[in-house]
Formats: sequence, structure tokens, C-alpha cells
Amino acid sequence: MVVRLRLSRKGTRNSPFYHVVAINDSKPRDARPIEKLGEYDPIPRPAPSGRLPTPFIGKSTARSKEKAAPGHGAVMTSGLAPTAQGGQPKLQKRLEWNEERIRHWLKLGAQPSKPVARMLDRAGLVPPGVHYKGIYRPPPAELRQFPASSKTAAPAKKGDSTLS
Repeated sequence: MVVRLRLSRKGTRNSPFYHVVAINDSKPRDARPIEKLGEYDPIPRPAPSGRLPTPFIGKSTARSKEKAAPGHGAVMTSGLAPTAQGGQPKLQKRLEWNEERIRHWLKLGAQPSKPVARMLDRAGLVPPGVHYKGIYRPPPAELRQFPASSKTAAPAKKGDSTLS
């Protein structure tokens, strides 16, 4: 059984988001995965203002009565809250995943798909010396072979004149 780390599409038409999942290679794109490893939202949305997203803890839905809902009472224009500088808020794509579980699946031999391999490479989760399809790393400078130019190829011998 070949296990792949790949994206499973969720959401509605024109508003997709993806789950990063570990799944059997022969299963369809949106089949039930072995394990959900993270989420990727490719649509740029307003970045949280100076705070990290709070993880979901427990099933409690009770709210503190003295604490107002986020954005309550704030003046909003075009659906987005203005930044402290008065400009438009910074938009960013969201990518959250469990690095420990991804490393675990990679150690077990799971092969990432090309898009997931690029994301893992950008995040620094691909160990050095390991190359997956979809990752392009130029070879180190000492291993690159440069074409020899005619001026530096070989010194001219005495009596070997091309100008005569």
C-alpha cells in the first residue's frame, strides 16, 4: 500500500480550501483519508492583527459575557477592517499543519504529491539530500558544469596562429 501526502479539496465552487492528508495512492481525491495533517486556504484573506489563530480546545461553546465578539462595534468598510496605518489590511494565504505527523509519515516512506512537496520544501520540512518530484533545487556551484569558452579553453601554441 503506497501512502501519499496530498491535497483533498473542500469548500464550495469558487471558494476552495484544501486539507493536507495522508491517503492510499489508489483512492480518489476526496476519499476518506488515513489521517488529516493540516489545512491550506489558497485564497488571500485578511491576516490576523498581531495574534496567532487560537486552536480549538474542547467542545465548550460558552462565551464570557463581558467579552464582546471580535469586530463588535468596529466601523468596517468594504467588509474588511482597516489596519493601524489606515490602509487596507494585509492579505495572506493560510497554511496550518502538524509538522510532527508530517515528519512521521515521511519517515515511514509516504510520497508527497508535487504541490505538497513544494509546500514542504518552502517550509523546510524536506530533509537535505532527499528529492521528491515537484521540487527543483539547483545543484551546488561546485557540481555545476559551466561551458568552456574559447578564450579560456586552451592556451594558443606557438606556431598555431589562426590570424595568418
